[in-house]
Order: sequence, then structure tokens, then C-alpha cells
Amino acid sequence: MTHHTLLILAAAAAATLAALPAAAAPSGRENCFRLSQVSSTRPDGDRRIYVREGVNDYFRIDLASRCSALPYPGNHLVLTPTPGSDLICRPIDLDLKVSEGGALEPCFIKSITRLTPAEAAAIPKKVRP
Repeated sequence: MTHHTLLILAAAAAATLAALPAAAAPSGRENCFRLSQVSSTRPDGDRRIYVREGVNDYFRIDLASRCSALPYPGNHLVLTPTPGSDLICRPIDLDLKVSEGGALEPCFIKSITRLTPAEAAAIPKKVRP
């Protein structure tokens, strides 16, 4: 190929890319929820918690390790945001503990995931927040 041909191909590729619709830039907040807007939570075993924000937004919090006090009905979650904001996007944004008869067991978060409507609909009824 000649230099001239390469320039024509490069210009054609650039024009094609420019004509494509711009993809929405991720905001970085796809997996975020406001702690102040959480309407309910429900553990699913000792390594997962489902969170409902408002009416229709569901999140799954996966824990880094077993949290033994989590599955017992008499225990409750103590959720504390990092200072300055109640916007929870990353595991480091939330201090999660389980209160068991006054004692607090820390639970370390591995990931926070916003569920799709289909994933939210598939949450078993007994653990649906």
C-alpha cells in the first residue's frame, strides 16, 4: 500500500467512527445508592445482603468473608457511611456491622452491584427486601 492509500483508509475510518452515535459515558454511579434512601435490607445467608433503595432499585452486597451473625432474624444491620456523604458506590464507602445482642460483628464488603430488573425479580421471596 502506498502512503496515499493509507491516508485515505485512515480518513475513512475516522469518518466512520465520527458518524457512530456517541455511547453514553459511564457516570461511575451505576452501582451507587443513597443510604438515606434505603427502604429495606435482607440478608441471604452469611455472605450476601440485598438492599432496596426507594421502590424499584435493588442492590446486592457480596461480602468478602462469612459474617456469622448475619442470617439470624433477631440480629439487625448497622450501616454507617464514610464521613461526608451517604452515597454508597464502593465497599470502602460503607461500614457494615451486625448487631447481635448488643455486640457488633464487622462484615467486610467485597462488592456492591445494582441489579437489573430481571435480576431483582429473580430474588427469592424469602430474602427479597
